Amino acid sequence: MVGGDDRTYARVEPILRVLGKPTHIGANGQGLALKLAINISLAVQMLALSEGLLLADRSGVDRKLALQVMTESAIGSPMLKARAPLVLQLPDEAWFEIRLMQKDVDLALDLGRSLGVPLPSTISADEVLAVARTLGFARRDIAAFFAVLDQLTSDR
Repeated sequence: MVGGDDRTYARVEPILRVLGKPTHIGANGQGLALKLAINISLAVQMLALSEGLLLADRSGVDRKLALQVMTESAIGSPMLKARAPLVLQLPDEAWFEIRLMQKDVDLALDLGRSLGVPLPSTISADEVLAVARTLGFARRDIAAFFAVLDQLTSDR
């Protein structure tokens, strides 16, 4: 996602194609705004999945079965289906680290404040990301939301 004027984009687009599949979004800053919009959705979806999974687990439903049924249900977006295996067995190498997600969430919250856009679910995700970092999950994948919530409730 790239922001900038059309002529500049046309000039650098061949170089960007070497790195991936670039998409011209609009003016300067709009590529970043869209990236932040996508990442807050990613964070909120992972948090919601983790909350639901923990609720099912604490109700006595088998974790693996609950996760399977949840990702095969209407909420099973391609992103959630791809990350589902990571929720119960965190990878050694993160696909998207908690600390990097929190950076993007904080940038999105700043942008939202400057534009007068309320981001209530993003605020909740930011709070859990902060707790995750405090608990030592900063370099773990965002699939660690479940482990964080599980750890917070295990002490009770």
